[in-house]
Amino acid sequence: MTLTHTTSNRFLNRLRHKGLLLLLAALLLTNPVAAADVALDQQTVTFWSEGARLQGTVFKPKAIAADEKLPGILLIHGWGGNRSNLNRLYAPQFARLGFVVMTFDLRSWGDSDGFFLPNAALPTAPETKTVTVSGQHIRSVVNPQKMLEDARAAIAWLVAEPNLQADNIGVWGTSMGGGLALVVAASDPRIKALVTQIGTVNNKANFAMIPDQMVANWETQRARGQITPYPGPASAMGLPDNPDLIAIKKYDPAAYWPDIAVPTLIIDAENEELLDRQVNGMALHKSLGDRVPTRYLVIPGTHYDVYRDQGHATGLKAAQDWFVTHLK
Repeated sequence: MTLTHTTSNRFLNRLRHKGLLLLLAALLLTNPVAAADVALDQQTVTFWSEGARLQGTVFKPKAIAADEKLPGILLIHGWGGNRSNLNRLYAPQFARLGFVVMTFDLRSWGDSDGFFLPNAALPTAPETKTVTVSGQHIRSVVNPQKMLEDARAAIAWLVAEPNLQADNIGVWGTSMGGGLALVVAASDPRIKALVTQIGTVNNKANFAMIPDQMVANWETQRARGQITPYPGPASAMGLPDNPDLIAIKKYDPAAYWPDIAVPTLIIDAENEELLDRQVNGMALHKSLGDRVPTRYLVIPGTHYDVYRDQGHATGLKAAQDWFVTHLK
């Protein structure tokens, strides 16, 4: 009897021990901010997109073996943003959970090169040669077609990182970056999870007030030199910075909705004032249906409340959980 009782106690202790381990694993999975004390390596990197020199930052845990492979996450900032905010509010928090994380400045923003407009025609030559020219370095241009190529170049750079699982990458984007992230996820098989936060994912609807014929006229005027080759404040139509409205009208992330084949988290602001979430996040969620794992999260407040205080904490936690669940 004593032996049986002792054996039973040992068995129960093992079950309790196993249960505690399972509980601990569950807590780590559902509360990833518990890893806040993980030390990180942070590296500034340079990469190229269509001849433009872009700057990025890569984060990864310090305590990683040379041959260890981790999932990756690419973060894409929005209209008027840059990677410095992502480096503070998002990238380290993802990297501490065991990801290789990359941020970058889109072309003409932050530390990345912008567009160059020479003051005069370049000298002709039968072959490549070095020339000295003067011109304008055009900054703060919002051209989503070029931005999309920049995001694809960032992925192309990231997949060569030695500690990365090159075919297991998540992409996260906010505001205009949310639409760019969606297109990248829909068109690159290496992307395995998507988070679009307050994303402009339906540009045709967002800019429906600008007639297509007007854009066609602008395109002709630009080709003939009747308007500036690059947009400036005079062509902004009340929008901030230097939006290239020709490129913006041609950019249609909603056309990629049917191609989304990865788990997708959609985060919107309840009182979104910069776009109509009924034709953006809500419509995207309805379009995905049961085709892929998806969640539609609404955070109280307006567009910029998602970046601060409880709005930021809620959105970050949801994105952390999403990437841990679908990439690890």
